[in-house]
Amino acid sequence: MLTNRQPTRNEALRERREINGLLGSLGLGPKEVKGYEVYLEGRVLELGRRAGRKELEAEWAALRRGWFVGNEGYLEKLQKHLDQGMKGRQRESHSGEAKAAHDAAAAERELQRALRALSLSAAAVGRMPKGAPEKVVLAWWLRRRMTVSLRWVSERLGMGHYSRVTQAVHRAGRRPSWKLNRIQRKLARLETLNPA
Repeated sequence: MLTNRQPTRNEALRERREINGLLGSLGLGPKEVKGYEVYLEGRVLELGRRAGRKELEAEWAALRRGWFVGNEGYLEKLQKHLDQGMKGRQRESHSGEAKAAHDAAAAERELQRALRALSLSAAAVGRMPKGAPEKVVLAWWLRRRMTVSLRWVSERLGMGHYSRVTQAVHRAGRRPSWKLNRIQRKLARLETLNPA
């Protein structure tokens, strides 16, 4: 529904900052709006040529596969906002690459917590055999708590084929050996003392 409401002072200032940011990204000053029009006309002419379309497609290909534009600091800030936005909501209301990236980031944080609880580094885990008890329990821990794919867990823990993750989850979940049980207890203590 369209309204004739005038923007508030804050809305007008935010809009001005966004416009200045856009112009600045093209090397234009705040009063060079005509320069932006010229830039757009030039881009339209480029797109009219086949070579121009291919060049534009190549430039934007990576962005179509991603879910944010910015540096690592911006990504961390965005993930923090996603974490806050996901609290109390069902995951099913979110979809696509944003959810997958959020899930992977959350799983990575959880993996780091688990590694600290076990006094292990990611490099040390990487050097362990594919079926090492620590890897088995970490795979079980991640799959029990997170929604990342088997492939993600397998790659992150260096377990080889992702079917090993399924085997590890069953092995640690059914009748764990005393060694697996000891590692599970360490992670259970982590859960009660320092929840995610």
